[in-house]
Parts: sequence; C-alpha cells; structure tokens
Amino acid sequence: MTLRTPPFQATDEFPRLGRVEQLVLRGDGLTTTSLEILTGEQISVEVAGHWMIAVPDPADAVSRGSSLYEDDSPDPGEYIALAHHNLGVQPGERLLVRDVLLIGPGRTVHGAAEVVARLDELPAPVATALATTEQPIGRLLRDHGVHVSRELQSWGLIPAGLRAERLEPGLTSGSRVSGRTYIMRLVSSRTPLAVLVERFAPHVFATP
Repeated sequence: MTLRTPPFQATDEFPRLGRVEQLVLRGDGLTTTSLEILTGEQISVEVAGHWMIAVPDPADAVSRGSSLYEDDSPDPGEYIALAHHNLGVQPGERLLVRDVLLIGPGRTVHGAAEVVARLDELPAPVATALATTEQPIGRLLRDHGVHVSRELQSWGLIPAGLRAERLEPGLTSGSRVSGRTYIMRLVSSRTPLAVLVERFAPHVFATP
C-alpha cells in the first residue's frame, strides 16, 4: 500500500501505519534526527555501495558509469528511470547513486535509503563529500549552508528492497515495510537535487 496524495491530517484508517509512523513518513525533518529520537541512539551512515552513472541518450545503451560501479549493484536503468520521473534529468548528466544503511552504535540497522543525486547541480564540496565519505546528504547540505525543501512523493508500506535482510532477519525484498519517496529541492530556485527512497526497520515503530 503506497499513498501518493497524503491526507493533511493523521488518520487511523491504515493498518500498520500508526500516527508515529505517519509523523516520520510525512514529516519534512532530517531522517537521522527522527531515528535518533525514536531509538535513543546516535545514528550514523554506512555506505553499502555507490555508483556514478551518466544519463544516456534514449537511443543509446545505459552506461554503467565510472569505477565506483560495483559488479553486484542493481540495474542502473532503474535509477535512471527514477531520476527521469522525479528530477527531469537530461542526457549527459551525471548521477550519483548511494545505497546506505542507517545504523546505531551497536551496529543495529534502523533504516535504509537509496539516494539518486544530480552531481552537476550540487555544490562541488557537497558532491565530493557525498561521493567519498559516509556523511548523510541532509546533514551535508545543512552544514554547507545549502537550503533545501523536501517534497513528499509517496509514503506507505513499500517493498523492503535490496537490504531487506539487514533491516530485519527473515525479510525478503518483497516484504512490506514503512517507507517513503521524496525529492530534495533548492529553496532559492526550486531546482531538484536528489530523490530519496527511505525504508524503516519494523522494530523502529514496534510498541513495547
């Protein structure tokens, strides 16, 4: 169940999507901050993989990008389609795909995210840090004084994806977990910088 036009008020209508889940999924704050409040732990990022992809001309085959590309990475065409749909990218643009886990000090995985960012639209220091460090994109932008808005595209129960087993043992890629998709835009120009798909481990919202 994925909702593309969220209601303005919290609702009890949706099974497994309580009001706390809705607060996190529909809110526009930093995901790491939300997880720190919910778990009581300091959240850090573990980069499971990142790849640079050049947006191809529609008549050309999909480029598998630079040496950052790993043999076990997903089909880049999926990320290019995501970027076309949400970011309006053009042939020749460079995309950085980042597959990350959001973890606590004890290595517990509380969430996972896939980031597709437009390298040529990001400030150079942010683009470099995003490609070479494990800092989360939201904090990088904030620390460099880049003001962005978060535009929610969808939220709900979504497939657990590539890192399902890390979110919770026994989950498969098709298992449903709480998640959302949103676009980061520059406040000054409304230019879309990145699209993010975030998934949350079931234990994050479990009641004692």
